[in-house]
Amino acid sequence: MARKRAPKPQRTYQARLKALPEGEAALLDTYAALYSQAERRLFADWARGERLAGLKPAYQRQYGLTARQFNAIRRGLEGRIESVQEQRSTLIAQKKRALRKTERLIAKLQQKQEQASGERRHKLRQRLHQKKRRLQTQKDRLASLEADHRAGRVRLCFGSRKRFHAQFDLAANGHADHAAWRADWRRARDSPFFVLGSGDETAGCQGCQAQYRGGQRFAFRLRLPNALVERNGGYRYITFEVDLPYGADHLAAALERGQAISYRFQRDAKGWRVFATTEALPFERRSDRRLGVIGVDLNTDHLAVAATDRHGNPVATRRIPLVLYGCTSEQAKARIGEAVKALMAFAGEQGKPIAVERLDFEAKKARLEGEGVRYSRMLSAFAYGRLLANLKARAHDHGIEVLERNPAYTSVIGAWKFAERYGISSHQAAALVIARRAMNLSERPNRRDHNALLLPVRNRSRHVWSFWKQVARGGAAHAAPGRSAQGRSRSSPARDPGQARSVTPPPGAGEIPAREPLPSPFG
Repeated sequence: MARKRAPKPQRTYQARLKALPEGEAALLDTYAALYSQAERRLFADWARGERLAGLKPAYQRQYGLTARQFNAIRRGLEGRIESVQEQRSTLIAQKKRALRKTERLIAKLQQKQEQASGERRHKLRQRLHQKKRRLQTQKDRLASLEADHRAGRVRLCFGSRKRFHAQFDLAANGHADHAAWRADWRRARDSPFFVLGSGDETAGCQGCQAQYRGGQRFAFRLRLPNALVERNGGYRYITFEVDLPYGADHLAAALERGQAISYRFQRDAKGWRVFATTEALPFERRSDRRLGVIGVDLNTDHLAVAATDRHGNPVATRRIPLVLYGCTSEQAKARIGEAVKALMAFAGEQGKPIAVERLDFEAKKARLEGEGVRYSRMLSAFAYGRLLANLKARAHDHGIEVLERNPAYTSVIGAWKFAERYGISSHQAAALVIARRAMNLSERPNRRDHNALLLPVRNRSRHVWSFWKQVARGGAAHAAPGRSAQGRSRSSPARDPGQARSVTPPPGAGEIPAREPLPSPFG
């Protein structure tokens, strides 16, 4: 079976169409409405089992489209359908995990309720009732997803489900009556249209061609559907100029190289915007794995960073603040951009690739079901996807390689093996583990540190993660150096937390050959 090719990195830049004449704005509105109508009809034909490519002649006649415009509608719709189909298996697995977590939580609440009395018993009964309602909702949603998966059905709501459901509470959503809601919903549904680009066409796109005018200025010529040519006085094109505040050099280089450029036009409350998407330009790699790796541990209020040398020893650490809770989307974007900028500056100085953890936050949310409001706020405010996308884009532009690794037990290993040994925080120790994992270095317990548990002989044929799993389950991670432990692991030797940094070596420790002094992690 052939391996699926990794998608090439793309860049999207946007500009607002300012001072657009009223007639041209009306033409764009009509173009979007025609596009939306044809897309919805095409989706209905797909649901009936029609072959979309064979419908091109009929749609060109019925809606007055060119061949490229129909291809743009078809490709955009197929992308949405494939996205739903690919995501559904993941959603089903996530729903099952969440359902099992809720069932376990209900069992615990029932046990607590039996042992409680008075006001506490009443509160537990109310909470148990709400959890049972949630459990039934999860079961219904899971059954619906599984039924759609078996039948091969895809559900799409043009105009967004949130806006569609606003009709059931008109006053709360700012609508005077149902007619006002319908007008708003239809306007939102008919707001975007897509123009497909191709590398073998002039300026990378037949339907919308850009011309660089110097500086940040670009001139665009948009091909109208044949159905709208008469309304434009017989002209098939409308022209306009925009300033591209970001990415003008990249788009100009893409035009020079003859790259495919696709455009998406979107209407919002302030007017029309145009988004230009093209392949990222080739870059010269400036990072070198032979020098070491920079590990990044993602937390809800900061990025913990640790750089290693070629042997995996820490040579520098950083803490980059990144508090997103309570921020608007624009504020979150700005803070993420500043944090990634600081990380890129550090990586540029080191000349090393960046290793990040490959996380599944939906699974993490399922595991934290019922753990309290604090964890829910932390996860909802932590824009991991946006952060990772920004990091990869900036790293590509700076020629820095980004490595993704499984984050299993990185916090446990970091706390037990490295936090006290190097005098760094538990988060920076986790970042160090991520960097070492990207270098394929050992994760066995440290033989020279008698505070850490030794790997039992009977388990040395198994993967080392099985040992760290036992450490994590036994609660040893919370009693490890660098943690604010209050309890001790049942499997770890008892010791006074206050004496963590002045432990007498065990007998025979002097027989171990001394290693070279480790460089300071704050160098």
